[in-house]
Amino acid sequence: MIRSKFAATATALYLLIFALASAYPLFDHRTFAGLAAVLLGLPWIDYLPSEWFLAAIALNAATIYLLLAASLYSLLRRRRA
Repeated sequence: MIRSKFAATATALYLLIFALASAYPLFDHRTFAGLAAVLLGLPWIDYLPSEWFLAAIALNAATIYLLLAASLYSLLRRRRA
């Protein structure tokens, strides 16, 4: 169950941007057309095999969700106190 709508929106936006970046090389056949999709998985690309690239993207999305949810939770907690 997703508790933070802000974090869920940011994570969904990240996944949408990745989907669009992954589809871009299908239309543009220049040399670095797929670079944007690779950069979105960059933090994990050195630690995971290339076959697990989609898992790296999912890990990024989960990390973004957890960080945003935690920051929003701490912000709301400070406002109540």
